[in-house]
Amino acid sequence: MKKLQYILMVSFGISLVLYANTFNETIIDCNDGNAKACLEAGKTYSAEGYKEKDYDEKEAASQVASLYKRACYLGSAEGCTAYAMSYAANRDEDPKKDARYFFKKGCDGGDDIGCTMLKMMPDQI
Repeated sequence: MKKLQYILMVSFGISLVLYANTFNETIIDCNDGNAKACLEAGKTYSAEGYKEKDYDEKEAASQVASLYKRACYLGSAEGCTAYAMSYAANRDEDPKKDARYFFKKGCDGGDDIGCTMLKMMPDQI
């Protein structure tokens, strides 16, 4: 039984290290101007970040939004849409106006979800 517990602990530790290495490599690629890497880093952090010991929801949301925004500005239509969604969910100052801009950018880039979200927003915003 102790041997099984040891194997499980080692396996879990290895998977955490692999996750951290992969995530760090993705961040490096993002910083090097890779839009897809920025998008993937945002998705990964939003899905896995809450598992961190010192998780701060507001800080995490800000970091994820930052990764999506970078992906958008590097040419990822899906990044624009993801940023618009996170922007609308996390901003206090006229979020719909800015979300509309990024949904449009996503739609214009070919992201169907961006187009759908844009159609759902009132025209006067």
